[in-house]
Amino acid sequence: MRVNRRFLFSGVFLVAVGGVLVAVDLGAIDPANLEQVLLLWPVAVLAIGVGIVSRRTQLGLPAGMVAAAAPGLLLGGALAVGPRLAADCGGRGDVASLPIQQGTFDGPADVSISSGCGSLTISTASGNGWQLQAANSSGKVPTVHGSSRSLSIEPAGEDEYNFLTGGRQTWDVSLPAGDIDSLSIEVATSRSRVALPGARLGRLALTANASEMTVDASGASVASLSGTVNLGQLSLTLPANSDVVGSLRVGGGRLEVCTPPGVGLRITDTGFPRQLEVAGLDVGASEWQSPDYASATHHADLTVHTTVGEVQINPIGGCR
Repeated sequence: MRVNRRFLFSGVFLVAVGGVLVAVDLGAIDPANLEQVLLLWPVAVLAIGVGIVSRRTQLGLPAGMVAAAAPGLLLGGALAVGPRLAADCGGRGDVASLPIQQGTFDGPADVSISSGCGSLTISTASGNGWQLQAANSSGKVPTVHGSSRSLSIEPAGEDEYNFLTGGRQTWDVSLPAGDIDSLSIEVATSRSRVALPGARLGRLALTANASEMTVDASGASVASLSGTVNLGQLSLTLPANSDVVGSLRVGGGRLEVCTPPGVGLRITDTGFPRQLEVAGLDVGASEWQSPDYASATHHADLTVHTTVGEVQINPIGGCR
């Protein structure tokens, strides 16, 4: 039987990426040790070169498999430890508290939060007020634009995603537990935790770039949902008391989606190859729905597209 080496090498690459991620998740590999291994990245370049030189020799097959596995292991390691390293911002100095900024809305507002290197926490509180408690290792004050119906929070200046100038920041944002027309959260090289009990959102947009983002929307209502994760991890718990329609994309990394009891979930997977798991089991079909979808009180209909990475629905142990 003739083996199509292109598909074989692609499979070896994906297995290598996924194998490292699974090993880190299970605790078989210490991320601290993995950081040291990543310093050997030139070995992956060497392996690719040997594979190219040997492709028309008797060593072509094993050399090609090594050439495919080496960058896969490197990418898997980078996906596993990259967000954590980025969120530390190189570990330069302690953060210093900045003046509290706050305001109020007089109705449903449009909220946009773009966070750079460091950590971000978003929560809700009763009333119609918002508040930002910030700290930064370089003393940089975030740029805030607020009105009675809008709020925008961004890092100061135009280069705050630059590790050399932006410093490490810590943001704690409180939003009203009520009607919000739209909430857009974009994080880069950051760790973020978002909990939205009581919020009633017309639209929720999430973007995690080289970041770890955990969003608990179980206590909120969300009409429209979108999410993108690039070289990071997005963990999302869906609303328990509303129907939601959404689109999620994985451009390198990991997406976790959890459904509260009483919510029926239907997934349309447009990625190739299929990289969707439900409760730890592979799903090869392009469409999947939970057994209780038809009888569920509320429904979540999501389209998921994966370029490189993995998607886990109701992972064992829950969303983290």
